[in-house]
Amino acid sequence: MPTEPCADAPEVGRETRLQLLRLMLLQRYAEERIMSLYRQGRIVGSVYTGYQQEAVGAGAGLALGPDDVALPLNREQACHYARGVPVAHVLRNFLGKATGPTFGRDGNMHFGVPEHGIFPLVSMLGDLCPVAVGAALAFKRRREPRVALTFFGDGAMSTGDVHEAINLAAVLQVPVVFVVQSNQYAYSTPTNRQTVNTNLAERLRGGWSIACERVDGTDALAVYTAARAAIERARAGGGPQAIEAVTLRGHGHAAHDDARYVPSELRERFQDPIERLAARLAADGLAPAEIDAVRQRAREEVAAALDEAEAAPAPDPATLLHGVYADPISS
Repeated sequence: MPTEPCADAPEVGRETRLQLLRLMLLQRYAEERIMSLYRQGRIVGSVYTGYQQEAVGAGAGLALGPDDVALPLNREQACHYARGVPVAHVLRNFLGKATGPTFGRDGNMHFGVPEHGIFPLVSMLGDLCPVAVGAALAFKRRREPRVALTFFGDGAMSTGDVHEAINLAAVLQVPVVFVVQSNQYAYSTPTNRQTVNTNLAERLRGGWSIACERVDGTDALAVYTAARAAIERARAGGGPQAIEAVTLRGHGHAAHDDARYVPSELRERFQDPIERLAARLAADGLAPAEIDAVRQRAREEVAAALDEAEAAPAPDPATLLHGVYADPISS
């Protein structure tokens, strides 16, 4: 399909545009390596990618301030990179290394990076929403100009914890931003089989009276612009905010899912967010060689990170029970 450039956003400068492209490329290339390692049997468990959804994590993550906190899920790897987390840190966790964030005890994106303002992922989708509201309530009580931002999908919006969290956020008027990855499917269940009203922004506005903007989730500039505005409204005392990023999960729910249930005509409605931003940069006058250089640097950064991760030591089996109880069990 032809690639339609992102809608122009004159207020977003050239360096920010290039940074958004870099963040999306880092996620794309890192996940390509992760999928390859999974197929080689070198990653235990499963893999959940954000293929063709990279604009959401990159745009929202880059819009945050340095003292804000992010609560991303599996598909927002670019949000970690926007917050300054090294690619090698992520890859060490997938490879189960002793120097990884979970010290080889868990794989995937199930970790937090407190020094970069990232809370640990809770596997039960939607459960990060109450945590984000709690963080935002703490900021409000301490009178700190900080914001908590979290993500969830259209499937998680059908869970009770999400509704309770959004309602509490609205009642308490805390500085939290909810980003809905409206990716058309909850595993294999299409959105129109989950809810009568598939316009999730309308539900958020009407159900809880909170501001919610519906944006094209394949347009990194649109996501970044909406997220930056929502974050600043929340920081200024405007209460909870929400964004519905309309996109399509490019891969199946996980690596084992071939997503054959997605009709081809639906896929044809969505374009690649990376190529859309690259097309916008080209339309802005950036030379093809400059765009290729950004791609090459991202490939090299991921390749170097994988070398570093593979060279890291495996965990010592003797430490298996460390951290399970308050005091490590000694032999």
